[in-house]
Amino acid sequence: MIENCQAAGLDRRSALRLGAIALAAATMPASAAAASQVKKRTLDPANPADTLLIYRKLRFRTDDGLVFSWLKGPYYAAYQGDLIPVYALNLGSIQRVTQNPDGSFSLIDLEMSFRVDVETGERLSKLRNPITGEIVKVGGRGPVPFPVRFTATNDAEIAKLPGQPIYEHTHLPIKPFDIGKTDIAVRDRSHAKVTAPDGFISHLNEVSTLSAPKALALDPSVHYLEARVQSNDVRSWPDWLKMGDRPGTLNLFANGAKVSRFEDLPEDFHALLEKHYPKIAADPIAALDAKPSVAG
Repeated sequence: MIENCQAAGLDRRSALRLGAIALAAATMPASAAAASQVKKRTLDPANPADTLLIYRKLRFRTDDGLVFSWLKGPYYAAYQGDLIPVYALNLGSIQRVTQNPDGSFSLIDLEMSFRVDVETGERLSKLRNPITGEIVKVGGRGPVPFPVRFTATNDAEIAKLPGQPIYEHTHLPIKPFDIGKTDIAVRDRSHAKVTAPDGFISHLNEVSTLSAPKALALDPSVHYLEARVQSNDVRSWPDWLKMGDRPGTLNLFANGAKVSRFEDLPEDFHALLEKHYPKIAADPIAALDAKPSVAG
């Protein structure tokens, strides 16, 4: 029998080699399947830990880098059962995100916000209060890089800077939900008590809905994605509007997006920025990384 095996070229060493090849062939599909399962792992919207990442991805990013976004829409006064247009918002933002070892992340926010005429889109320095008829000077601050820290559970800790408002911020839990068959969204709700440098206290309630393709939002390998934004806020009368003790609120109805580049912000925003803050328009990243200070 040994002679027959040798004649056929099947000595003991050859047989062991064939056995090893057969074993490798048998185990290869299982290994490939396991690798495929690891590769296809997606974030689970029902998992609280994954929900935190989904929110970060839609609103900010899950790695270090820049975030670009814009927002446009009118502010209405809710007064005596009616909504009365007051002015509009044209806002662009650059944020630098840095992940921290404890699961939190740090953010520097440069918000470039313009209060503009509802019809013309031109920046307002004064406006006629549509309720009182009084001409008022439009308030607001210039673009100032503002530091914020977000905890591991995405709660904002807003820094207190000299000459800037003080925010007592409350962020409500997030629950992702589907929009149709292809998109996923989060509804981001927060409340803030805002104390101005002069001591004036106001309240701000914000509800923003951010949505993006579900496949990208749930893919752990995707750290930054573009998103659509719908933002509504309800706030106390600003002091500069001189509403006195009249009941009512000021309410924003805005739409916008998180985009990939600063150049992708709307053209009318870029025109306003170049006109009123040409140095920032020329080098927005340098403005973002400048030391926080008071700006007019």
